[in-house]
Amino acid sequence: MRGVDLTHAFAALLGRSDLPAGSYDAYYGGDTLDEFLFPAPWLTPAALASSAPVALPDVACYLDDDHAALAWEFDLANSLFAVEWADDVLPAAFLADVRAADPDMLVRGADLGVLLARHGIELAAKSARRLRYRITALLRLATDGTLHDAMRMATFTHRLPALAVLGSNSQRRVEQRWAEALAGVEPPELRDHLRLHCLEPFWSRAAGACYLGASEWPTGTSALDGRRKLVAGWEFGESQSGVAVVG
Repeated sequence: MRGVDLTHAFAALLGRSDLPAGSYDAYYGGDTLDEFLFPAPWLTPAALASSAPVALPDVACYLDDDHAALAWEFDLANSLFAVEWADDVLPAAFLADVRAADPDMLVRGADLGVLLARHGIELAAKSARRLRYRITALLRLATDGTLHDAMRMATFTHRLPALAVLGSNSQRRVEQRWAEALAGVEPPELRDHLRLHCLEPFWSRAAGACYLGASEWPTGTSALDGRRKLVAGWEFGESQSGVAVVG
């Protein structure tokens, strides 16, 4: 599995023959993340100031038949945080500063960290539980800014040679159009791993993912609509969370 060229596989998913140059990101969000976000010991001003990759073990997805959890690393400084319906629990001055940073109140982690410190708000404290769904997160996967790396991280193929496997006895069905698109991908282990990202919605509820292509914003990522162009998206579980690759 060493030296596997992922370009052909990603091009097959994107419906094109190559991977274009440019600046791309991948973001993860959804109810699975936001429901248990607070208190968050990792959402401190110091942590939010850093773009160094950070592992968040509690943020994971399940792909293979063994239901092994797979986790990403994130860039918190360039993640996005939406502040909504918070007038009754957050200081007016803080909300005014958030609005000044972004009229839609969707701010970068680095900017949020500065405002948290300025107003003395601690998201790691037990009292932060009252902020559930008042502050929601779109976590940026730690990538190098290329489409290749965004796709690599979104599909967990950065874990090569360790790949998830669609067991021979599995009843989970792959969407036919994506099974056909991936038919020429080699080696077979890589093809099976990517097939787990292209299951029919019913069969992706327990593990694996449903591939939406560029036709629909995955759960938890629609705040990017109008700001970025959707390139590829996946949903996990019963549409409880999603990851979007954007240009």
